[in-house]
Amino acid sequence: MKSIKLLLAAIALFSPVSIASATLQYWQQANINWQSEAGSHINILADEQPAFLALKPYIPLFEQLTGISVGFHALEQSQMRSRRHQDLSEGLGLYDVLPMGITFLGEAQNQGWIEPLQPYLDNPLITDKTWYQLEDISERSLTLCKINNKLYSLPFDFSAPIYFYRKDLFERFNLEVPDTYEQLHATKIKLQRAIDADSKLAGMHAFASRTLPGAGLNTWTVLPVMRAYGAEVLNEQGISTFDSPQTAQSLKMYRNLVTGYGNPENSRLLHFYEIRQLFKHGKLASAILASHFYNEIDTAEESDIWNKWEAAPLPKGPVARETSPWAWAFAINSHSNKKIAAWLFIQWATSEQTAALLSTGGSPPRQKVWHEKLFTLVNKPGFNNAMLWVFEHATPDRLQAGMVEFPVIGEIISQTFSQIFYGADIKQLIKSTDAKINANMHALKTQTKSSQ
Repeated sequence: MKSIKLLLAAIALFSPVSIASATLQYWQQANINWQSEAGSHINILADEQPAFLALKPYIPLFEQLTGISVGFHALEQSQMRSRRHQDLSEGLGLYDVLPMGITFLGEAQNQGWIEPLQPYLDNPLITDKTWYQLEDISERSLTLCKINNKLYSLPFDFSAPIYFYRKDLFERFNLEVPDTYEQLHATKIKLQRAIDADSKLAGMHAFASRTLPGAGLNTWTVLPVMRAYGAEVLNEQGISTFDSPQTAQSLKMYRNLVTGYGNPENSRLLHFYEIRQLFKHGKLASAILASHFYNEIDTAEESDIWNKWEAAPLPKGPVARETSPWAWAFAINSHSNKKIAAWLFIQWATSEQTAALLSTGGSPPRQKVWHEKLFTLVNKPGFNNAMLWVFEHATPDRLQAGMVEFPVIGEIISQTFSQIFYGADIKQLIKSTDAKINANMHALKTQTKSSQ
């Protein structure tokens, strides 16, 4: 599949007409007029995640297909979120298409900042449902794009935290892949001792996972551990249940996993990008990372350990085995004046044909691409089984499932997690955090009612 990208790049370099005639036929099979918005221009805001960057080289295909010119602006994630919020909250309409994730979807939908997509899907003049095959997109990823069962974005990259590990080291040191968090902690210690006894592995550490505070940062990997222990942040009535023995037990376990012997010395300051780099370059023996990370480490050109890694689902706790599914998706800005052109872009970017191209740089939610291409392309049985588990079992935490309050409550709990990693008393801190969550939930609900 990676050779296809190189071939298309070569064709584009030497013969732009050839690339159009050779590849546009895939999208032209759709029974719609792709040229209906020819001559218009749209702006796309993107995150500097691999999937977005993998899409960028193929945008000339969309421009040739539709006659629509595209401005594609990829920003570092925190900058992207700031730019996105400013554009939407101030009604600027600078970007016609916006990147969307579950942590922001609730607020964007509640404020009327993004378009419901069903009317676009149901319009036969601009959508060929038979060709598009919405049913091929994983229902788990589509769920992350809905509020009250209404679709507000369409996914093009689907991932969840899974356990990446150095298969060669586990075999060499006769270690089993941990099935529980208790086993993961014990494995971290055993693995580090074995690493320390081998001078050739000097500078390597056994394990790392997200620790930096921020809604959507450490919350993404801490929340599934909490759920695995039977803990939750909010109940169905929106009341905090954070102060519980299950919360205390799960946060103590996570703190033990990410600090102390077996972790990098600066483990509490590592951004997830840095954790990826450590694993990629052979300085980390295992980590909890996003499943789409496979695309950065599966060839000799990309990684020092491309033929030495494997992956497994996250360990289980006393109650369940959980993870935090995430879908990077595209949404239409309600203040865009090029909404049809924006929809054509989203339909193209999330189609099976485009997903097949992006499978070398992203993790498409289209099941057909995985079953017909990726499970063969990625020759890692453990990873393939982990992805099947994600597709079949991954469900979001209630707090992350499109809740309007997530940006506020997520920030509160993420700061609590960080303080615990630095040694704060768990029982006292979760008690005070519980009160803070309820106070903020009450204030947010009051604010919502007064604005209606």
